[in-house]
Amino acid sequence: MIIPNISLAFQVAELAPIFNGSILRKVQELDNGWLKFRFQTKQGTKDLIATPEAIFITSFSMPARKLTSGYGAFLKKKIVNKKVVAFRQHGLDRVLEIVFEDFFLIFELFAKGNVILTDKSLKTVSAFRKERWKDRVLRKEEQYKFPASKGVSPLDLNEKTLLALLSESDSDIVRTVVKEVNIAPQFAEEACLNAGLEKETKANSVKKASAAKLAKSIKELYSVQAEKAKPIIVEKGNKKILLPFSLKGLEKGNEFSSMNEAIDSVYSAQFSKEKVGVETLVVGKKKAELQKSMEQQKEALETLNKRIEDNAKKAELIYINYAEISELLKGTIIGVDKKIKEKEIMYKLKSRFPFLQSVNLKDRKLTVDLKK
Repeated sequence: MIIPNISLAFQVAELAPIFNGSILRKVQELDNGWLKFRFQTKQGTKDLIATPEAIFITSFSMPARKLTSGYGAFLKKKIVNKKVVAFRQHGLDRVLEIVFEDFFLIFELFAKGNVILTDKSLKTVSAFRKERWKDRVLRKEEQYKFPASKGVSPLDLNEKTLLALLSESDSDIVRTVVKEVNIAPQFAEEACLNAGLEKETKANSVKKASAAKLAKSIKELYSVQAEKAKPIIVEKGNKKILLPFSLKGLEKGNEFSSMNEAIDSVYSAQFSKEKVGVETLVVGKKKAELQKSMEQQKEALETLNKRIEDNAKKAELIYINYAEISELLKGTIIGVDKKIKEKEIMYKLKSRFPFLQSVNLKDRKLTVDLKK
């Protein structure tokens, strides 16, 4: 499926509020080489799948592979239990970033795809696929360089810049715009329609007024606004294209409630076909959701059992040190009755009870460090 850069921008705008502030809890590899990241978010546990062309939250069950390349385990060691500071797109390029407090996890969604972990200075810690391009190297210890953007950003485009690009071209408007501006062909054609220009018109014949209309049309199409989103998958030339909204130049297609749902529906089906060689998902969506719920309940039970175990240890320590704790409480009460200041109470009691950590009269709390 083709996911234009503007569709990616709408998806990021949709997912950022979910992942910002979340905690990465698990990293796994799938049988087809995809990566699965499990996040603890304010909306519950979310599984983020990374493929060479797309990333998305899945509502289906995707079991992890038993034998891995080791890259998933490496990421787990470095970034599991780390907090997400930001989830974002690099400009309008096919590059997404998950920013942690000490690391950048970068997804390059073009060519064969890649996942790169860098430190805060953008020095590469590890790359899923070691690659060498003419202007950059993806390898451990190398300084990471973002791939060069393809042409002028639609958001930076203005009448003067566009007119200069068109006047220097020997091609038609659409081909010139696609070549010189970071814009998908479908949106270049739509911009021409909206500006009242024939796409086959020679670029160097476009006048100033028409260039102004075209630049305005391109910027409007590429403005990411939540209220504009009405995701749709259309087909053109036997290829599926994900759009954030319908285009006049393309036929109607299948509509979805969100960009993520559209991507999930296509790639989860693809995962199922690759794994078992059938045309439909082996596990229905409802069953998959139930399985996911059971996994979440299992994790919650493990957490609860850990808390019970910890509380039992605390109770045992309190029992063992009961006599000293009672004396500490009595001493604190006497100090309060005598209206002695908090710092002075702490000073006097600390010499007798070394395990005392703090005294908080306002909250009526004593903090102690008990050891067997």
